[in-house]
Amino acid sequence: MARETEDAQVIKAARNQALWREINERIEAVAQDSGDVEFLCECAKIECIETVHLSIADYERIRSSPTRFPIVLGHDYPQFESVVEVSDGYAVVQKKGAAADEAARLNPRSRP
Repeated sequence: MARETEDAQVIKAARNQALWREINERIEAVAQDSGDVEFLCECAKIECIETVHLSIADYERIRSSPTRFPIVLGHDYPQFESVVEVSDGYAVVQKKGAAADEAARLNPRSRP
């Protein structure tokens, strides 16, 4: 039963991050010609309202993987994601296991 609860929490966290990703996709669409853009932190905390500054090119590079998310430094959850990059003011996490599966399933760029 503990494993089912853990899996449910991991999937919920991935869904939270997918929601932030959807919003950031809209921000990117509006800011196409800007330099650095203020994106929402895509961490798993639904109540997080912090932002990260990224160029459109950096955002696109991160988004090229459906399981990677830009977050504020320290907003990672090692139990279901790994920090794969640290830059000036932000980190990039990659989902693992069930969280990766859910993040890929919810990726707005893979929908028809």
